[in-house]
Amino acid sequence: MGRLRFLLPFLLFPLLLLSGCWSRVEINKLAIVKAIAIDYLPGRRAPYIVTLAVIRPAAVAGGGDAAAGGEGGSPTRLFTGVGATIDLALARAGFNISRRIFLSHNEVVLLGEETARHGLHHITDFIIRNPEMRLTNLLLVVPGMAHEILAQGERLEAGITDEIIGLLEQSRETSEAHPQETFLVLRRLSTPGFDPHMPVLKLGPHLSRVIPEFEREKRELQERAGGSGQEGKNGGGGQGGGESGSAEAAPQTELTLAGTAAFCGDRLAGYLNEIETRGFLWLAGEMRAAIITISDPQAPGEKINILITGNITKIKPMVKEGRISFRVEIAAEGDLASQGSHTNLATPEKISGLNSALAGAVKAETKKALAKMQELGTDIVGFGAILNRGNHKAFKAIGDRWPEVFREIKVDIHVTANIRRTGQLSRPVRIIR
Repeated sequence: MGRLRFLLPFLLFPLLLLSGCWSRVEINKLAIVKAIAIDYLPGRRAPYIVTLAVIRPAAVAGGGDAAAGGEGGSPTRLFTGVGATIDLALARAGFNISRRIFLSHNEVVLLGEETARHGLHHITDFIIRNPEMRLTNLLLVVPGMAHEILAQGERLEAGITDEIIGLLEQSRETSEAHPQETFLVLRRLSTPGFDPHMPVLKLGPHLSRVIPEFEREKRELQERAGGSGQEGKNGGGGQGGGESGSAEAAPQTELTLAGTAAFCGDRLAGYLNEIETRGFLWLAGEMRAAIITISDPQAPGEKINILITGNITKIKPMVKEGRISFRVEIAAEGDLASQGSHTNLATPEKISGLNSALAGAVKAETKKALAKMQELGTDIVGFGAILNRGNHKAFKAIGDRWPEVFREIKVDIHVTANIRRTGQLSRPVRIIR
């Protein structure tokens, strides 16, 4: 008993150091933010516009889709603030919200084009210093105003944020883009000879607005549906025909990933289109899956589709007599996805010819990407970082002016391709008429 009284003070003392949940806030007092759009308008005293996509409480309580559909609205609500800094704009957005802004569940940060051109320092500083923001937030660049993206309605998912995340996850598998978390952007910004990049998210016109035949066919369908509705009305069933016609209305715009935003330092330098983005992914060794179309060597008018299944890229810096160059070796693998001709391609000779054609197509894409990067003076592949690791002395002499040097750097690209499989057919089906 005496021993227990001796140990009791030591057992109770740690309890004095426990603070408990001193900063707790009930969930019904939080405005949970899922996405942030940051726009910048130069020349204004308060240039920053911050838009928050906040989860609507009824959507959470009612199970998301059901609640949104029941009230006929989106599961998120937008709140906007304007300020001289990002923090001030965020605070002003909170003036319109009846709850405390909670950023720990934020997943996406959209940057308007002017914001990206103004510089990433203000963005990364805000994310790092805010204790609720996570370094796994995905960063994207939006040509024009980022606010317009969050104002769009969802198509398949519960909200616009889920639509964006779904597009990015899908792009990892189809090699349409290379999604970047905040910590990856910070790593590139702090690495000499390595520039950051981000996917480009934009609103594109709906297909019916691009192809006139689609719009004309749509009008004809609506006219026929309207005529059927009028006949039904005379016979007692006009309401169904009217609803059918309105259901065919196509959206004006669609959310889509469109290339890559390339930065020089922390400022936006320009954009790579879809083909140049794929060439960049080849150089970076990040190509996972893509369809590449080549001409049939035996029937030039027909096309052959190759499904890329992987690649390995090796970049070797070379310094000779003070001149710096790089040798890039790319090994691509793929499967025969489809062909338009009746040529039997499952022979060693034909496969060898397809390998050469595929290697030529890959090399053409990488050259386009390299030319665009050198034109912009942005090294998003990291040639400078590779040189710094391999020959620090050579890079140190030119590191301060690497963007200018990179524009004139010679890069030799060598591509080998290997088509491993022909799918479930060894030869095309012969059609006998």
